[in-house]
Amino acid sequence: MTRHVRKALVYLLKLVVAAALLWWAFHDVQWSRLGERLLGANWPLLALATAGFLLPVFTMAVRWWYLLRAQQIRIPLPETIRLTFLGQFLGFVVPGMVSGDLIKAWYAFQHTDRKAAAVVSVFVDRAAGLAAFAIVPALVMAVMVAMGTPLGELALPATIVAVVLAGLVVAAAVLLSRRLRKALRLDWIIARLPLQQQVKLTGEAVRLYGRRWPVVAGALGITFVGQAIFVTAVMMAGEALAPQIPWHRYYIYVPLIYIIAAVPISPGGIGVIEACFVKFFAVGAVTDADAIAVALAARVLPMLCSLPGLIVAVTGAKLPKAEQMQAEIGAGTPDA
Repeated sequence: MTRHVRKALVYLLKLVVAAALLWWAFHDVQWSRLGERLLGANWPLLALATAGFLLPVFTMAVRWWYLLRAQQIRIPLPETIRLTFLGQFLGFVVPGMVSGDLIKAWYAFQHTDRKAAAVVSVFVDRAAGLAAFAIVPALVMAVMVAMGTPLGELALPATIVAVVLAGLVVAAAVLLSRRLRKALRLDWIIARLPLQQQVKLTGEAVRLYGRRWPVVAGALGITFVGQAIFVTAVMMAGEALAPQIPWHRYYIYVPLIYIIAAVPISPGGIGVIEACFVKFFAVGAVTDADAIAVALAARVLPMLCSLPGLIVAVTGAKLPKAEQMQAEIGAGTPDA
């Protein structure tokens, strides 16, 4: 079986998973109620929510620009904004075919001699986003518990948050601690991997972030602001469509939904996001139709905000195929 056939089969499997999840999310929906929610929406509030979805794109661009500068990679801020919009647009229009992370890594790879550092900046950028998405619900749950909410009612989200944060802490400790890597014999394993020069330079780039922890903390702060704005935008869209949903459910469950959707089991999280909204929001007086209405807004409004990326795709240089980008990064020359 060739690589192209395997890739096609994997993509087909993801489409099957997406279809199954969409069926599960929609099969009990009262279509008349869903139509009422959409047609009777508070449109001025939806317009305000749309602006809220636009702002986090700029915070993501600033975060990546900030992380690049820490590695002495000088890509202009307007260029990082253009690439962020491009990645957002392609992620919505052709989900699963090419990721925004791959585009950013490939572009940075082409415009610096510090190849490994450029690629590492993209992974640290993604890790900062993941960490902030876990911290937001952690803080809200801590406040709720302090106000008397039984911890048992928050068992599922608390477990997901704990697993994500623990995974990030362990990964950071392994990457940054020479003693821990020695105890786990990871350096012995790494020494037997191919492309030793690239592996070594990648490790050095990661450890540079460790030495410049204020930079990573700053990137996390930027991310926290952007993620809080994003969740607030989802909440405003929810208020416009299904005002009976309590505010705290947005700040607990929306970050968790997008953490779950980041697992590549369907293209662009299609089906995953919708099923998670039904699972986490269709509680009590909130029906499946209410949850689906909010899920549709959370998908369509950011998609509209990504449309500037279409201009970048049309006016910018033609991007190579995903396979070519991956090959160029994988076979790149070491840092100077």
